[in-house]
Amino acid sequence: MVLMRASLRLRFVASLLGLLTLGAAAPARASLVLALDLPTMVSRAEHVAVVDVASVKADWDAHHEQILTTIDLVVVESWKGGDAPSSHLTVVQPGGTVGDLTQTIHGMTRFVPGERAVVFLSGRAGRLNVVGMAQGKRGVRRDDATGRFLVHAPDKAGATFIRSTTTTQPSPVFEAHARPLEDLRADVRALAAKPATAPGAKPGTPTGGTK
Repeated sequence: MVLMRASLRLRFVASLLGLLTLGAAAPARASLVLALDLPTMVSRAEHVAVVDVASVKADWDAHHEQILTTIDLVVVESWKGGDAPSSHLTVVQPGGTVGDLTQTIHGMTRFVPGERAVVFLSGRAGRLNVVGMAQGKRGVRRDDATGRFLVHAPDKAGATFIRSTTTTQPSPVFEAHARPLEDLRADVRALAAKPATAPGAKPGTPTGGTK
């Protein structure tokens, strides 16, 4: 008996109001996801924190129709939400591998046990989701030369991130260079302390960009 690995590919499009499933395709094109600036990321997140990934487990949903992955995150430090160090945050997102079946959601961020990251999370306790799909998780690694922790640009996870408006000057959606952890911490905490932006307000700098 020969077992073959199957892949269910779904395409997602992110709009200003949420994510719309376009359906399966073969071959699959990259998902289009709306790029969110840092102020928008912070305002949409109930939790912004540096975390360590404790575990990643995938299983079928109750109806055996969709694979869901549950990620257990341990808080290292909280920038928004007041989560205590060593407390746990649980993220549940579609996609994952169960046995020989893999469900891939292009643009959905991936977690690896043992890695450290900055995460932007929203939703209810025990079932949080990542804000902006792949935009809501940025890897944190120590620079060997300086010993400083650096926050890297999000892994696009097979998606194409687009701006909500056109520009005559081409520029990357995400800052190409890693940022010192303390710089992003200061920006996020300053934004979290501000009153909520009024509906329809103009977004600020691109996600991950410098001031």
